[in-house]
Amino acid sequence: MEEQVSNPLVVRCNNCGGDQYYDISKQKYCCSHCGSEAESSEKIAEYRHWKSIHHGIVLQDLTNVKTFSCPSCGAQTMATGEDASAQCPFCQNTMIDAEFAGNDVPEVIIPFKLNKEEALDKLNAWLNQNKSNPAAKLIEKNRHRFTGCYLPYHIVRGAYNGKMGITLQDGTGANYPFRAYLNHTAVNVSKDWDNLFLDGIEPFDFDEARAFDFGYLNHQNAKIQNVAGEALNARVSEETRAELYQNLTKKVGTKELTVILDDDENESIPALLPVYLVKCKGGIAAAVNGQNGKVSIATGKTKNLTSKWWLWPLLSTLVVSILASLIIGEALAGLAVAAVFGLVFFAIAHNRHHKELIQEIITLPKEKASHNDTQTEFVADFGQGPVPAKLKFFTPWRIIKTVLIILAVIFLPVLIAIPIQILRWQPLSDIRIGYGAAWYCIPGFFAILAAGGLAEAMMYGAPLYYEILPNGKTRQRKAVDQKRPSLKELLSHTKLALKSKLGCLVIGFIVFLLVGSVCAMIM
Repeated sequence: MEEQVSNPLVVRCNNCGGDQYYDISKQKYCCSHCGSEAESSEKIAEYRHWKSIHHGIVLQDLTNVKTFSCPSCGAQTMATGEDASAQCPFCQNTMIDAEFAGNDVPEVIIPFKLNKEEALDKLNAWLNQNKSNPAAKLIEKNRHRFTGCYLPYHIVRGAYNGKMGITLQDGTGANYPFRAYLNHTAVNVSKDWDNLFLDGIEPFDFDEARAFDFGYLNHQNAKIQNVAGEALNARVSEETRAELYQNLTKKVGTKELTVILDDDENESIPALLPVYLVKCKGGIAAAVNGQNGKVSIATGKTKNLTSKWWLWPLLSTLVVSILASLIIGEALAGLAVAAVFGLVFFAIAHNRHHKELIQEIITLPKEKASHNDTQTEFVADFGQGPVPAKLKFFTPWRIIKTVLIILAVIFLPVLIAIPIQILRWQPLSDIRIGYGAAWYCIPGFFAILAAGGLAEAMMYGAPLYYEILPNGKTRQRKAVDQKRPSLKELLSHTKLALKSKLGCLVIGFIVFLLVGSVCAMIM
């Protein structure tokens, strides 16, 4: 119990006192030493019991607690002892006394490990590497305002059930159930600071977390949480979805998805985390993690997350060009095939490209925060209730099949001409492939787009299910609610650019050129 009090975020086994981890498949906490198991609800109840006792103990020691409110920026802070500073750590203006509210007491704190000089060294390393950056110049001028402060966070921990929604190009989609466990997702609950900016200094080491005590504020101010009620719930929910979104996109290989959550058994734990900050004009700011020294810089600019949407279709076109030239044996023919594929790749990429502007954040080191303790697992019913499963949208055979579909569309006049020549007892060498140029250049492009939409529907609309066996291996199975898309449903995905009133005329024109191309090849 003593260890549990020293770090409330550690889940201990009631049987042997060892660490317990969450097994997402069993949906239980399991002891890594004796193997005993505990329900999630049991551990939440234990934490809430500790919380009620701890809150009462902390509130008994309010003698030296001082609170301040900044009339300039509105920030509220608390500190203890004679070292309590009446200078705002954010705008440097003089603060005035404020009334302390007992419900503002956090439950967890991670103490500062770096002093101000050590944190400045970390910031200076970035400034020296980016002297020409306008943000660096302004931060340099305001470096004297660099100060440390505990910032309010909520630590999200617990189990969730949800659905992953994938949207296809035509606006339709499907939902796939999953369950998740978040261990230490930190959510900034100060409305004065941007979430993305503070995400840049993560991760924190929560193994060093401690039960909050006012003694930690002897030499540092702590900002009081100013996000509450519905705004707090919305912020926690947004950060939780963002964390699961990042995890799921890595699993399914697409960013075109949404996360729908049903709250299950989880906790949002108020905490104070150590940060050094300096805020400048124009949205420029710098933050240094007071525990590990990671730096985050807000440059005051915005950037487009999808500005390089053209990269993957360009690389794909180059690969197709090389392969086509090797297979066909003629560089010019290979380039022609690659050009058609390139049009498809760029059209699909552009269709999926959505301009998404976000605040430009620079971090040092550049690695993104790693949340290896976040778990997600798909579930499916194979006839005996929901069990752990894997979903595969892309397999080698599916990719090959997609390429064959597109090739079949490109050379559709040739494929039609071959059996006609055979029935006419004419040599296949008489087929004049070059006479299908009209098809290759005009209607074939629209037909390929339709084939691309069809292939996408076959992949994302009908994934392959694999049951995860107790030994960790998988076997392919058919889910109870798994249905093959009907021909009508598949055809609905081929409309794409043909949704206007001229759609029928375009289709008629395509058919006319197809018939004309076939006739030109064999006549």
